[in-house]
Amino acid sequence: MRYIEPHAHMVSRTTDDYVSMALAGCQTVCEPAFWAGFDRSSVDGFYDYFCQLTEHEPKRAAKFGLTHYCWLCINPKESEDLKLAREVIDLVPKFFGPAQCAGDRGNWFEQEYANELTALEAHIDLAARHDQLILVHTPHLEDKLKGTKLIVDALKSDKRIRPERVII
Repeated sequence: MRYIEPHAHMVSRTTDDYVSMALAGCQTVCEPAFWAGFDRSSVDGFYDYFCQLTEHEPKRAAKFGLTHYCWLCINPKESEDLKLAREVIDLVPKFFGPAQCAGDRGNWFEQEYANELTALEAHIDLAARHDQLILVHTPHLEDKLKGTKLIVDALKSDKRIRPERVII
């Protein structure tokens, strides 16, 4: 049976993982951008990471017969610095051209930081302006229902977002 892996962080995986996935029938890998375990300090760090997701990983996956797609974003943990968040969000469309970029991603909310909603709304606006799919990760909060409602309300408030373009 062939399958699609909908959420794998392959940049942190070994080549053996690609081999195992291919042998198990994986056909396509979808990789959402994620927090690296530390806050990136500049837009250049994100640029390099996005290049890794859109250039290196698709080539690495292809060696094993897998197609690799990615979703790009700034993580909510890093969105507290709104200047950096805006620079990163402005960078994302440069990667929409490659076939390997499936769309924009919001991973909201982490700790209900003050600027998470602002950054989420900016990602939603970006997806709407570029008619991109948007992948939204359910919140990493103790009260997941509250966080999920915040996400849904933010999506509904932008009338340009078509429900069929949102994956939660």
